[in-house]
Amino acid sequence: MDSATKFTGLAMPVFTAFGWAGEEAALQYALSQLELFVASLHQQLPPELKDRFSHYGFSAAGQSVYLATNEDVESAANISFVARPASLELQLLFTDKKVLAKGLKLAVADPARWHRLVTELGPDWSLRLQQLERNEETGEATHYQDLFKESVAQFDEDTAADVMSKAVYLNGEDKWEIAFSLNYRFPSEQCAAMRLAILDVVTERIKTLIPLLTFFTGRVFKKASKRKGRKRKATAVVAEAETSEEDAIDNDEQFTYVADLKPLHLRRGFINLLPKHWPFFAINSRTTTRPVTVYYEGIYDKNSAVWRLVSNDQARLVLSPIVHLWLEENFDANDRMKVVARKMDDDEIQISLREAD
Repeated sequence: MDSATKFTGLAMPVFTAFGWAGEEAALQYALSQLELFVASLHQQLPPELKDRFSHYGFSAAGQSVYLATNEDVESAANISFVARPASLELQLLFTDKKVLAKGLKLAVADPARWHRLVTELGPDWSLRLQQLERNEETGEATHYQDLFKESVAQFDEDTAADVMSKAVYLNGEDKWEIAFSLNYRFPSEQCAAMRLAILDVVTERIKTLIPLLTFFTGRVFKKASKRKGRKRKATAVVAEAETSEEDAIDNDEQFTYVADLKPLHLRRGFINLLPKHWPFFAINSRTTTRPVTVYYEGIYDKNSAVWRLVSNDQARLVLSPIVHLWLEENFDANDRMKVVARKMDDDEIQISLREAD
């Protein structure tokens, strides 16, 4: 890249050009600046990202630029950058049927991990699962409906399970296709103000996508379990209990429990489980507390813990101040809370909280 074409940032004319109808010269200038942007971005990517996204270029059809894992851009994962008058949009996109078939099945097989990877990106990201109808004569795929199109904060666990199951089925039908994308928008004024720093900021956003990308493409290597003598069930079925006393541990990796909230629970910020639940959290016989991650309304809190009450071995979920505040503001005494505890990678335990149906 010579000095005459050196990237210096995405100035505001790059974005406003996309709002000027008929201004061909302005549009061509904007597209040339995007090409410089993606070339400079690829050049400064860390080695592990540059190896993964080994190709980059310009899409005339989409009037966008991209980083891709394969020379045949649409046959694998790609990250596109689309300039609009008010924003620069980053899109992680999958459209190939074979890639999607593998990724969607992995998501359905391990819904807790999949849901965590998507929603932990944060509410500034949006997810779109689009159902496309293929014309048998022309081969063209056109929009039919959106299975989901919201902030990832709205992608709760039940919605995730339902949507991904539908996507797996539809992607297996000749008539239908699925397009999956995760999107993040950088305001155009902020982009212009950052100048060269935009390369570092975009690189950091790309890094946050790598765990999800690795999972979805099937390159996942989980650590061997340290819990000897336990066999994980192939399929975990979460049973809804009629009363909290009848709830039981489903298997070694997950359990569901419905707790009745009392005034003291709301005031002090805890949720009582049962003595039979404590072994799920215990690391050894001397364990008295276990840090946990609490998931609620699209938020992950890593400052809560499960305590063992020595008098009777009861397990108690002690909430962090921020989760305690959420509990007080959204629940009343005698409400019922659905608690789903799951063992994740690296010995982490995640507890999902929501109002029981």
